[in-house]
Amino acid sequence: MIERTKHNGIELISFGNESKAERKLLKQFVDYHWELYKDDPQYIPLLDYEYLGFKLIGITGFFEPRNLFFKHAEMRFFMVQKNGKVIGRCNAFANYRHNERWKDKVGFFGQFECIEDEAVAKILTDAAINFLKELGMDTMRGPQNLPVNDATPGFLTKGFDSRPVMYYHYNKPYYSSMIEKLGFKTTKKVLSWEQDPSRPMEDKLERLGQKIIDRFNVTIEDWGARPLDVRKKEMLEIYNAAWNDNYGFVPFTQEEFDQIIDDMMLIMDKKLFIFLYIKGEPAAFFGGVPNVSENLERIGSFRHMELIRAIKMILGAKKTKGFRLGYLGVKPKFRRLGLDGVMLWKQKQYSGTKYKYCDMGWVLEDNKMVIRLIEMVEAKDSKTYTIYEKEID
Repeated sequence: MIERTKHNGIELISFGNESKAERKLLKQFVDYHWELYKDDPQYIPLLDYEYLGFKLIGITGFFEPRNLFFKHAEMRFFMVQKNGKVIGRCNAFANYRHNERWKDKVGFFGQFECIEDEAVAKILTDAAINFLKELGMDTMRGPQNLPVNDATPGFLTKGFDSRPVMYYHYNKPYYSSMIEKLGFKTTKKVLSWEQDPSRPMEDKLERLGQKIIDRFNVTIEDWGARPLDVRKKEMLEIYNAAWNDNYGFVPFTQEEFDQIIDDMMLIMDKKLFIFLYIKGEPAAFFGGVPNVSENLERIGSFRHMELIRAIKMILGAKKTKGFRLGYLGVKPKFRRLGLDGVMLWKQKQYSGTKYKYCDMGWVLEDNKMVIRLIEMVEAKDSKTYTIYEKEID
């Protein structure tokens, strides 16, 4: 259902993702970032297909009704227009698996984009809050973009001149101050770093890694050592156990996790993944993917070149200069054995021969164990994202 209301000459459009008319509005919703960032070279847009889907190359869009996320979530889209021109957008959603896991009534807003106008931002966030209130939520948190467990949450608040990296969104610098003026409070920060993987390995880490392998009889495997279906199940088992207590984490279903791995296979460098076993039990994994944002630059002033951008992304994945190290899991029973250091050491033996840079993140600001490891390898600060909350009256 599409709803339209007027606010002092500004029109708010509220809609879903089911009907043909709603899908047409979704296209406008997605198109808006092209207009807002057209003069900003730092902005590297995701493929429109990632939002809207493209069956030809096997992409299910984040906003498509068939997206597995909508099996346990409700979402509404909001768009603000003035004189027929879009000047702001966001969505709001309740993720019921999140509420079940955390025993709370937190809803989310995401995909927030807006001109520098507090009144427009208020119209959007008020609409999101009202929708979540109708669903029984008592708090709104965000921005939380889709896919929930891959896209970095929050507004970028530090590192506006840092390198574009896949699934680290870029946003206007004024977003954080604008949202704070509307009563939103900081609830958590997410950090990332960058390092040159060809930098010589620290002798201490190498000696420690070998001692850990010998002491705990650690077996190390690469991606192809086991069938894909076995690899998926073992990764899911480790990942859900490792991340279970992390802020806001919602465990994957096998179906959801399989979809992520299948999508990742389009760009994967299998040698970037390390798997550890202790006495035959899957204990930990560590992995990264090529930073295909290098291949997603806008093609001049042309707007509708998404198929060419998609082809460039896939074909250019093996030629990227850097990668994102964003997949890490150690089962709780095997923590504090130093397995993360072993995996970092072993992966650097490969990545240091091929890549010029490595993004390390996203890491919660209170994850002291991972932060200590990153400090050990002397990585440089890259980006900070800030997550906000507001109580729903």
